[in-house]
Amino acid sequence: MENESNAPVPQKRSRIRGIAAILMGAVLLVAVFLAGWYGHYFSLDKEVRTYLWAKSIVEKNYYRPVDEAELYEQLYKTLSVDNYSKLFTPAEYDRYEAEGKGLYSGIGISFYTGRGREFPLEIFSAAEGSPASLAGIRRGMLLFSCTAGEDSIDSGSYEDFADFLSAHANEEISYLCGYMRDGSDAEWYGVTPASYQAAFVYYRDSEASFRFRYEGQTALLEEGDEALEGLDGTTAYIRLDEFSGHAAAEFRECLSKMKSRGRKHLILDLRSNGGGYLDILGEIASLLLRDGKDNSVVAVAKYRDREEAFLCERSCFYDYFQADSRIYVLADESTASASECLIGALVDYRTTPYSDIFLRENENGVAKTFGKGIMQSHFDSASGAVMKLTVATVHWPLSGKCIHGVGVTAEDGAIPIPSEFLFVETDSMLNEVIARVCA
Repeated sequence: MENESNAPVPQKRSRIRGIAAILMGAVLLVAVFLAGWYGHYFSLDKEVRTYLWAKSIVEKNYYRPVDEAELYEQLYKTLSVDNYSKLFTPAEYDRYEAEGKGLYSGIGISFYTGRGREFPLEIFSAAEGSPASLAGIRRGMLLFSCTAGEDSIDSGSYEDFADFLSAHANEEISYLCGYMRDGSDAEWYGVTPASYQAAFVYYRDSEASFRFRYEGQTALLEEGDEALEGLDGTTAYIRLDEFSGHAAAEFRECLSKMKSRGRKHLILDLRSNGGGYLDILGEIASLLLRDGKDNSVVAVAKYRDREEAFLCERSCFYDYFQADSRIYVLADESTASASECLIGALVDYRTTPYSDIFLRENENGVAKTFGKGIMQSHFDSASGAVMKLTVATVHWPLSGKCIHGVGVTAEDGAIPIPSEFLFVETDSMLNEVIARVCA
């Protein structure tokens, strides 16, 4: 019986030893984790440790609780090595990707604040297919007043106007717009914010105009009455706003329209085109390269340790143009990146000589494009954040020229045209070019 009465004792001791072993294992795991964490922490650059330290101080000591997402958003804004690199939050990157596909929300107006930020505000653009464009608002108009219900604003700064829009988000707002600074031709335009598919290409000739409208993802090319006075019967005008969305398909459709309407020469307007995607550049370049062949190089990216050539899959110049066709180019100081690449390809493949490139000459007598000859790539993080980082210089396909920091200039042989940057109802630069090429 003694053995029976003492039997539980070894089991109890074994259980205690087991618990002690588990606790010791946990302690060792914590110790190993802390050692690893501190080892990793102190292996980081001093600047990175300072960054983490500052984040921790803010989270623990700021006078009110800090939303982590808001804190990261502010911190992301400081992580930029140049004007083109950026760390996106997941939400920011989702919006960035959507806009690259031409998908926007809002009214589609942007404003030019180069001459002041007070009413009347100058409309820099009304995106094709946006609620504002569909309502009839155009680039170069002045905004004198806007009304939402019983609330209105007709004075103050651009920031006051932005606050007004925020206070009436998703409401219909009436905008009083016109070209004359005294407001004598101003009319009211009712606009309701909405999601829309933007269009980036617009066609005009001496008899008619054509704009793209989207129903879902279906493109409709609608004829209008904005014929371009002064064009002759052999010349068409196409404005390309950006290398995004469905720009390549839109451009191809406009060239088909040009050909069917008996036009063989083209005025290509790249003013204020800030660039976009190089694959879309390749598709559009394939339609315009006189000496191009299938799989011709349209641009070359030079990284630290390698080079990458961007190609146009098929050369289609003679599907739309004739042997004596000429392509004239309009550009200004906001013509940048992929637009400058396209100009380079047109020059290198003998489609457009410098003497057929027209540059806006500004008030200081300078005529040049922006000068962006670098390229960005995107890097994903485990947290969902995305870094857009400058990774390469970009060079013209045959000459190897890189225009970064320089641009296409009058010194190259391009023709300077003195004109306003933001034209109103009369586009003096375009009119001057038409007078020269259609004389």
